[in-house]
Amino acid sequence: MQKELADEKLILAKIAKGDQQAFGILFNFYRNKVYGYALSILQEDTAAEEIVQDVFIKLWIKRKTLLTIENFGGFLRTTTRNETLNALKKIASEQKNYQIANQNNSDIDSGTENEIQFRETKKLLDSAIEKLPPQQKLVYNLCHIEGLKQKDVAEKLNLSPLTVKTHLRDAVKSIKNYLMLHDEIKAVPLLLFFIR
Repeated sequence: MQKELADEKLILAKIAKGDQQAFGILFNFYRNKVYGYALSILQEDTAAEEIVQDVFIKLWIKRKTLLTIENFGGFLRTTTRNETLNALKKIASEQKNYQIANQNNSDIDSGTENEIQFRETKKLLDSAIEKLPPQQKLVYNLCHIEGLKQKDVAEKLNLSPLTVKTHLRDAVKSIKNYLMLHDEIKAVPLLLFFIR
């Protein structure tokens, strides 16, 4: 599968001018990536489809700013993550309201539990990243947190692409091993996105 959209800058420039056909090309290329991420977190087809719609509606509304984006892949990843986290918060809030209405303020509040679990999971992932050797941590953060491509990280750090790939592979392996030792937190789909 093609990882990068050919002529992405040109397509973004056309979209910025309102070209709907170019937007269709962008949508068709990235929709499955957005959907796959949202589905891995939300575990529900309809909710994942709504994230796809929300992300691309926002892109179309803000299309004039697309030319100012240096790394569209990283931008799209961040936008998708933010929309998905907002959906998680909404789901947690709806669950809480439903429970209050139907269980007369029962002590069981799965919405709050989900939120707590999400925070604990994020802490666990952050802890795993902190334990990485400095070079692996730097490469991992640049690739997975900032969304840079491996070749861009190689240029930025003055390393060979193979070295960057090796650091990233070792970092992911270390993080997975760390998470397996702490499997009392059951949020594997979320973690898998951050470490793949």
